[in-house]
Amino acid sequence: MLTGTLTQRMGLLVERGVFESEESLTTSAYRSLLTLQPALKLEIALSLYQGEDISLGRAAEIAGVSREQMKEILAARGIERKYPQRAQDEIDRDVKLLLERR
Repeated sequence: MLTGTLTQRMGLLVERGVFESEESLTTSAYRSLLTLQPALKLEIALSLYQGEDISLGRAAEIAGVSREQMKEILAARGIERKYPQRAQDEIDRDVKLLLERR
């Protein structure tokens, strides 16, 4: 995790009132890191997408690219596209609604 020196320095910033807490300091540091190295947003998005934690659209949004660009990135990296799985009763309900609208 964090080294003793880093933890100590973080504590000093909190003690001096620069940050409300270590959590707010960590959040600020994280946001600054992503601003300085925006390519990290793509890595985060890809990891979340591969873990099926987010959709393709959300991954594109996090990475700051279009859906089409995200599809190209996935293909270039050899990452298989994920398709949402829906329960059969949801599909049946949606089909019924569509047929009723005719």
